[in-house]
Amino acid sequence: MGVPTVVVTTEQFRRLTEQVATSLSRPDLRIVETRHPIGGVDPETAREWADEVVEDVIAALTEPR
Repeated sequence: MGVPTVVVTTEQFRRLTEQVATSLSRPDLRIVETRHPIGGVDPETAREWADEVVEDVIAALTEPR
């Protein structure tokens, strides 16, 4: 069964993340999307964006597949 894992990606890279997951035979990969871009944002903004998706990450890691 393995260790529950989630990939956090930005809205800009969601499609690419799904394509890579499929190419690696992992179409069921748990993916959570956050705002774009992450690079260059101030720490406060990064924390706000993380707060927006933390419940989605928890759900992706804990809900049955």
